[in-house]
Amino acid sequence: MPRKKKGKNQSEPSDPTSPPIEPSQLSHSAPMSTSVRQSTSVDVMSTSVSPPSTKKTAWSRGGGRLLAQALHGITPATRRDDDLLSSQGPDRRSKEEVEEYVERPSPSTEMGARRRMIQLANDDEVGNLAKKPIASVTQKPGRPITIFTNHFLFEAKQQTIYQYMVDFWPEVEKKGLKRKLLEEHRDVLGAFTFDGAMLFLQKQIGDIELIQKASAEGQQPIRIGIKFTNEISKAAPLQLYNTTLKNILRLLKLKLIGRNYFDPSRSIRIERHDVELWPGYFTAINPNDRGIALVADVAHKVLRTDTVLDFLHRLQGTLHRGWKDMVHQQLIGQIVLTRYNNRTYRIDDLAWDMNPHSTFQKRSGEQMSYQKYYSLSYGKNISVMDQPLLVHRHKTKGRPDEIIYLIPELCSMTGITDDMRADFHVMQDISHHTRVPPDVRADELQKFIANTTRNPEVAKELAQWGFQISSEMMQVPGRVFAPETIIFGKNKRVTVNPETEEWSNVSKQSHVLSSNPLKLWILVHTYKNRALAQDFAFNVGKAGSAIGFSIGPPQFLELKDDRKNSFLEVIKRGVSKETEFVAVILPNSQADRYDGIKQICCLELPVPSQCILAKNLSNPKKVMSVCQNIIRQINCKMGGELWMVDVPLKKAMIIGVDVYHDTLTKGQSVCGFSASMNQTFTKYFTPVCFQVFKLKSS
Repeated sequence: MPRKKKGKNQSEPSDPTSPPIEPSQLSHSAPMSTSVRQSTSVDVMSTSVSPPSTKKTAWSRGGGRLLAQALHGITPATRRDDDLLSSQGPDRRSKEEVEEYVERPSPSTEMGARRRMIQLANDDEVGNLAKKPIASVTQKPGRPITIFTNHFLFEAKQQTIYQYMVDFWPEVEKKGLKRKLLEEHRDVLGAFTFDGAMLFLQKQIGDIELIQKASAEGQQPIRIGIKFTNEISKAAPLQLYNTTLKNILRLLKLKLIGRNYFDPSRSIRIERHDVELWPGYFTAINPNDRGIALVADVAHKVLRTDTVLDFLHRLQGTLHRGWKDMVHQQLIGQIVLTRYNNRTYRIDDLAWDMNPHSTFQKRSGEQMSYQKYYSLSYGKNISVMDQPLLVHRHKTKGRPDEIIYLIPELCSMTGITDDMRADFHVMQDISHHTRVPPDVRADELQKFIANTTRNPEVAKELAQWGFQISSEMMQVPGRVFAPETIIFGKNKRVTVNPETEEWSNVSKQSHVLSSNPLKLWILVHTYKNRALAQDFAFNVGKAGSAIGFSIGPPQFLELKDDRKNSFLEVIKRGVSKETEFVAVILPNSQADRYDGIKQICCLELPVPSQCILAKNLSNPKKVMSVCQNIIRQINCKMGGELWMVDVPLKKAMIIGVDVYHDTLTKGQSVCGFSASMNQTFTKYFTPVCFQVFKLKSS
């Protein structure tokens, strides 16, 4: 891959195509699902399935039961599907949709600490919650069941592992090439696992230097320095387990895209929508209270069969004037796939002054055009010579950015566009393949484990380290609780249907538990969205009265343009000490504008705020549903309560803590804290603090 170095290392810009827009800005949101924990220290499962023979599902769902479930040892699952969102709103969740969104736990390597729920109460009361009766709770509430998890026992024999640090001179960048160079010296190293920097061996070789002869005339020989760092006599480290697992996935001919591995040989083409799906797996090896387990789940990568060049031509043909600006808005931050090597790249810029005839300097010093390079290296013939080049900035910690230039004609688009998400038929056809029911998911995972034992190369890789993966899914005991009762305002009680576990339609017709009247608020919008703003003010007032939330008319603040500074200036002028709320209708999801608005409303002029995308208010059939969702968020931000459930545990506080470690700013972490402030667990105190650690010099 041709690369050019940039002089200064820069931090990666935020993705303007997917800023942290609030849920109310979307016409739909992912349904909340739950997963069962056996203990607070172990992620027991990410997909709950019953034995394949019975084909029944033991499932815990329903946001209204979330609090009670948390108190009984059930915590929210984490959704990690970046490429697929439901086309239906939260008011139309089907059983299959909820099952689709129960995803796998975060891998141990993911940046940032996991969110944990900590319950503060009397130790005896908490420790014996499942044993002694509390209030009207019976001795053992719920119906006992056996839950099959997506965990497979990973066994390893006790042995001594030797750990080494590896360096290459001259420097070698690609991990695959490093591994290939080490393979040439297997007679010296024996069985080994290599993660790109750390080498694990079963024998001690001390500190040595290996010489790899030049493969072509004029190239330098490569020196490989291997330095002993540690001896591990107890259980092998998780790093070794997960590196071996990645080797196994490569031996199974799976392709790494992002963090997951996918199988292009089983691709599913949906011709009518120019979409292709690659089935694959999420995998990680983590400890739990039964030992070490392989956690696996099915995943799908959504690819598009059209190229970036096709996309450029469509925009140029549609817009004519200003199409280049639109290209920047639409493409910057997008992920593309180069099918000639099955790698993904983030588009950071476009080089309009370059084309396939442009040249770059190879390591040998030879000048070569991109057209000739792709023809000789990959056998790809480029047909359009006036296309610009895509720019990807490859970031390596502690080193200058490297610039990689890509040919639009050879890059496939990935992910789902907003237009595709809004198309019911597209989402229906995609979800037919991606929404996998639990019994099918279990069968798919067991086939995956079976493939690891049938493949001779995989079997050899496992045997040389003494590793073994169980073919049986781990089982945990569970209980199905009785349907929860949701309590709304005016003491209205609704028992949730255990089949659908859906109560959002009832909540739209029920008064909120409590509310504070909203009288003085401002609504910021552009002149183009004047009609949308007026309709929005009318609809939120109408929807608010239906649930007992009094909302008065807003003060309209209209902008002549949609520049970021225009929004910020009018908010600063419009907000006073009496302002209770700020609502902003945004023309698009521009990240820096959203960030600027939140900085003013959260830090400079503290006032509750809500941003709404204009496109979500433009559909007359869905606008009332969107407004109903928005007013419920506004009510919470104003200190109101939507509903509650009866919690048998009294005199307790629920605390949530999360810590984010910024890799670009060493020594600084951000701690988020949340604690319940009343007996019904509907009001919370949520401060945020920055933690700075100063390293002492010796």
